[in-house]
Amino acid sequence: MEIKTGKSKSQALTVLRAKDSFRFACHSGLACFTRCCRGITIFLTPYDILRMKNALGITSTSFLKEYTVSFIGDSGLPVVFLKMGDDADESCPFVTSQGCTIYPHRPWSCRIYPLQPESTKITEKTDREYYSIMDIPFCLGLAENKTSTVADWKESQGIAIYREMEIFFKKIMMSPHLSGKKITNKKIQDMFYMACYDLDRFRRFVFESKFLKLFEVNLKTTEKIKCDEVELYKFAMRWLEYGLLGQHELKVKPGVMKRQKQELGIE
Repeated sequence: MEIKTGKSKSQALTVLRAKDSFRFACHSGLACFTRCCRGITIFLTPYDILRMKNALGITSTSFLKEYTVSFIGDSGLPVVFLKMGDDADESCPFVTSQGCTIYPHRPWSCRIYPLQPESTKITEKTDREYYSIMDIPFCLGLAENKTSTVADWKESQGIAIYREMEIFFKKIMMSPHLSGKKITNKKIQDMFYMACYDLDRFRRFVFESKFLKLFEVNLKTTEKIKCDEVELYKFAMRWLEYGLLGQHELKVKPGVMKRQKQELGIE
């Protein structure tokens, strides 16, 4: 078992495997405590938003409006970032001198710190994980005596559920079907934004529109997505797979398909 520490930019990258150890500890006794929560860019995954908005007791719509900014990425699909404060330090809105106010529900990128994933097409294909230590010169935690293996650190930080939930999102974002394409249709962009990030609006869309009259959704699934947000999120990803990737994760009701064909003069 090998112990690693942070490397300067002039040194070669050290790649860590699950069994490798590194030195790190963060606590309020460090002079740099909460400094890593300022002047940074934090990308938010759909599951991040689900957890954070529930921790605050607000809807996803309210959370997105108050705490995030969104941009259209290279693929043409929206990406969401945490909106930092307008103070001189550009502080995270949830950080105080005592630490994070939503710590049990902090985003994935905050949990994995000071590690960062090192991904390639090969590692993604083989489902292998490798990490390096972030090069953060001011971080005194990297000089602390506490050591952890990568595997133990991920377990202690609750990474497993975030990785599990990310699989559904990555399946869409990394699909070969979207590779090299740029989506410009604003309706598709909004559909994606709603299904990924604004689950409360997506729930209303499912139950208050003609959705359930168009798609075959069994009663068991209907009841699940009505009260279980994780199941609702998984269902939303299935809907996106149908709409964006052309995969038949959802089925249109036979009568609906027949009427559409008749309207198009196909039969």
